[in-house]
Amino acid sequence: MPEQKRFLVTGRNGQLGHECGLIAPQGYDLVRVGREEMDLSDHAQIAKVIREVQPSFILHGAAWTAVDLAEEKEQEAFAINATAAEVMASCAAEIDARLAFVSTDYVFSGEGDAPWREDDPVAPLNAYGRSKLAGEQAVLGILGERGHVVRTSWVYGRRGNNFVRTMLRFMEQGRALKVVDDQLGSPTWAGGLAVALIALGLGENAPSILHYTDGGIISWCDFAQEIRACGIRNGLALEESSVNPCPSTEYPTPAARPSWSPMHFSSAWEGLGITQSTWQDALQLALPLLLRENDKVT
Repeated sequence: MPEQKRFLVTGRNGQLGHECGLIAPQGYDLVRVGREEMDLSDHAQIAKVIREVQPSFILHGAAWTAVDLAEEKEQEAFAINATAAEVMASCAAEIDARLAFVSTDYVFSGEGDAPWREDDPVAPLNAYGRSKLAGEQAVLGILGERGHVVRTSWVYGRRGNNFVRTMLRFMEQGRALKVVDDQLGSPTWAGGLAVALIALGLGENAPSILHYTDGGIISWCDFAQEIRACGIRNGLALEESSVNPCPSTEYPTPAARPSWSPMHFSSAWEGLGITQSTWQDALQLALPLLLRENDKVT
C-alpha cells in the first residue's frame, strides 16, 4: 500500500493555520506545526521537520505580522518572513515538494485606482512589505514552477488578533468608535482562504503568483459598520456602540499603511474549483462561527 501523501502547514496557532486544521483533504495527511515544533528562527529545526514529515505540499502561512514593530525590528522581520522562507524553499527543493507562500498586498505601493494584478510592479511602502517581498522572491527563485505566492489582504478568522474580533470586543463595551475611511481594500475570511490554499495543493499547473480576497472594495469604516450590523443580526447587544468615519491622519502609525489595497481575484482559482464570495456573504457566514469560537477561548 503506498504511503499516504502529506501536507505540511506552518502557523498552526494562527488564524489561517487554525482554519486549515478544520479541512481534511481526502487521501492526504494534514500535518500542522506551530512555533513549538518549528521555530522559524532555527534553520536546523525547519530542515529537520520537513525531512521528517516528507510533505508533497507545504503551506507556509506562519509569518511576522507585527507591521508597526517591523519598522523598529526590520532585521528580525526579514529573518522570519524572508530568510526562513528561503530555508524552507531549499528544503522543499531537496524532497521535490511544492510550496505555497502566503503574502500580502503590502508588496505594492498602496497608491492606485484599479485592483492590483499579479504582474503589477511591486514597491513596498514599509518594512513588513519589504520582508514579505523578499520571501516571495526567495520562494520563486528557488522553486520555480513548484513554488507559489498567494497574496491576500485584510484577513480575519476565528483565532488570533484581527479586525473583526477587535471591533466586536470594543462594540460590546458600548464604545463610540472612530474608524479610518480613506484606506480601501477587500476583507478576506480565513476559512475561505484555507479552502483555496488546500485546493492549490491538490491541483496542478497553477501559476506562480495568485491573488485571493473576497469580492468588493470598501473602507475600514464600511467594514466596521457592517460588522456591527451583522453582530446585531446574530444576537449581540451592540446597539449602544457606534462607528464613525475619520481620516488616517487622526491615527498616525510607525509603519505607513496603504490607502489602496484591492487585488484582482486570480482567474486560475476557477480551474482549482474555487469561486469568489462577496465580502458581505463571507462575513455573514463567518461571524456565527467566530462567535462560537470566542465562547470556547475567552
